[in-house]
Amino acid sequence: MDLKEGGAHAVVRVPSERSRRDPRLDVLRGLALIMIFIDHVPENLYSFYTIRMIGFSDAAEAFVLISGISAGLAYSHRFAGAMMSTARAIWRRALTIYGAHVLSTVLALAMTLPAVFALDLFEFGAVNGVDWAWRQPFATAIGIFTLSYQVSYFNILPLYVVLFAAVPGLLWLGRKSVAPMLVVSAAIWLAGRWSGLKMPAHPGDWAWYFNPFCWILLFAIGLAVGMTARRGRALVPFSPVLYAAAVAFVAYSAWWRLTGHYEFPWPAGLTPAVIADTSKETLGLPRIAHILALAYIVIYLPGFRRFFETPVFHPVNIMGRASLVTFVTGSLIAFALQIFRTVYPTGLLEDTLLLAAGLVVQYCAARYALQRAGRLVSPDQAGESEERRALENLVITPPRKANR
Repeated sequence: MDLKEGGAHAVVRVPSERSRRDPRLDVLRGLALIMIFIDHVPENLYSFYTIRMIGFSDAAEAFVLISGISAGLAYSHRFAGAMMSTARAIWRRALTIYGAHVLSTVLALAMTLPAVFALDLFEFGAVNGVDWAWRQPFATAIGIFTLSYQVSYFNILPLYVVLFAAVPGLLWLGRKSVAPMLVVSAAIWLAGRWSGLKMPAHPGDWAWYFNPFCWILLFAIGLAVGMTARRGRALVPFSPVLYAAAVAFVAYSAWWRLTGHYEFPWPAGLTPAVIADTSKETLGLPRIAHILALAYIVIYLPGFRRFFETPVFHPVNIMGRASLVTFVTGSLIAFALQIFRTVYPTGLLEDTLLLAAGLVVQYCAARYALQRAGRLVSPDQAGESEERRALENLVITPPRKANR
């Protein structure tokens, strides 16, 4: 997969002074966050028109893949020259994500528990795992800080903590070639699926919803894309045959989803579970193939970068750049909306207004976070100092005309 629009001749370079910032990762990440927010308010009309309704994967896969690409772009070139200092920077990022998860979980409980007892929402509390807070408060408190207790819809950040903690090891494996990194990640994915290897939960008797032993493969693929792009190459160069195959697979998966035809075109006994399984917890192969096919189509779509540079996408760009703030804010708002809609059933107009207000709050929070960090510049500009602080710098040089 090449992250350079128009294909094989554009080159990724490290920015020097003032460089144009490729908006695609930021906007796509922002769109993924918007879809996650909408999907986290179940049964609203708009949730039936997000990516999850047109194929095997959903916005979570898109977000993990983009995060891997961003990490590869931001850290791989630094890791080669300063291994330990870069590893410490990555682990600080993992610690920041950990802090965001703990804070968001505590706020979610503080918001939910009074509503549960005041409005008799004990079923809502039980369904979303909030009931452990009053059934076993001490064990729940320990579970929050050990990442073993996860409220529903607040369970993706622990996955990111593990994935970012593993980035230095993955970069070390891929320092000369991304092949060893991908092979090891695929082996971990297979072990996670076939051995039942899971991260335990406490005080409940379940396991993490997002199994990091399985999700590491998709993250590593994104990391490989970013690392290869940093080296001025494409992990998967453009091929008309491969592009047509990606389009055909995405079309098939849309038909599979929209028609409810959840059987694969092979006899059941001849379809290995690793191919047929579409589990999100253990990240079935169809989900990986679907998001990679979508990414391949999008990256090589002519005019795609210019389209995302239009002013209409600037708010989405800002939300994507401050992804952690956007996600935490959106998760809390979505959970509050779940409580509100449980007590007061809503229709299309109310859902439209509530979701729009939630998105405005997320945008304002993201803009404020970037402003405080000194990163609120024009979406098409980014200096070298910003590249040092962010995960999402992809700088493109225009292709040179070949000598004839």
